[in-house]
Amino acid sequence: MNFFNSKTVSLIIPILLVVLFYLIKSIYNSIQQRRAEELFGNYHKDRIIYFSKKVNFFGLSSTGLTQIRGNGSLLLTAEEIHFLKWLPKSELIIPLTNIESIERVNSFLGKKRGKNKELLKIDFFNQQGELDSAALLLDNLSVWEEVLQASLK
Repeated sequence: MNFFNSKTVSLIIPILLVVLFYLIKSIYNSIQQRRAEELFGNYHKDRIIYFSKKVNFFGLSSTGLTQIRGNGSLLLTAEEIHFLKWLPKSELIIPLTNIESIERVNSFLGKKRGKNKELLKIDFFNQQGELDSAALLLDNLSVWEEVLQASLK
């Protein structure tokens, strides 16, 4: 009697796929939690004006169309906006004094996020003194827009 016949394999493969999916999801959630705590831990809680644990980053205009967008955490202080992308780990820190404008847009660098999903676009001067922009998909866009406008005054 052969244990690995076609029926056994057809039962094992879906089980292995479910286990693999669960492992990947668990690792991703662990990284998400660690990165959010890392970003939050870099600042004293009295300095933090606003924080979002999960944000979808649509990229930088200076990097071009081929960049990969990604999820991360976003934090606002009286001096800066700090975005920490989870995978691969990268940071974007924008001093508030460098921000030229903020606006809502429907797409950024040719990328859209479905109907009725607006992005927050931030135009700012980068470290080289050149005008650049970044876009973020935020669950609480109205609050971020309001808090940023108040911080920029």
